[in-house]
Amino acid sequence: MIDQISIYTENRKGAAREIFSIFSKENINVLCFVNCDSGEFGTMRLIVSDAEKAMNCLTDKGYLCKATKVLATELDDVPGALESLLLKIENMYINIDYMYVGYSRENSAPIIILHCSDMEIVSRALTDAGYKIY
Repeated sequence: MIDQISIYTENRKGAAREIFSIFSKENINVLCFVNCDSGEFGTMRLIVSDAEKAMNCLTDKGYLCKATKVLATELDDVPGALESLLLKIENMYINIDYMYVGYSRENSAPIIILHCSDMEIVSRALTDAGYKIY
């Protein structure tokens, strides 16, 4: 499993750029992210090159954020690959809280990032089924 940073930020002009500016100045690479809007505030979830450093920089600047373990798995870039993965998890009777997609910089394959109700069971089961887990 890998570390994901969740940042709670005001939904306003320039807010995302300010966060990315902090990372840029600190030489932290953003590998993938998703931004979820919920009215006046939102949650930005990110995978970065140095999660601990990113958390320290963000909290020093007054951002409310937290680190969470998420599961990341590489998929074949073919129709039905995501459905197959989701069916395996569904058959374990485990709920997926959220997911988003990134990609492997090594081979341009899609990487699904997900958080679910029992990360250890899903990680073991997917590893046993031949999925590459990060």
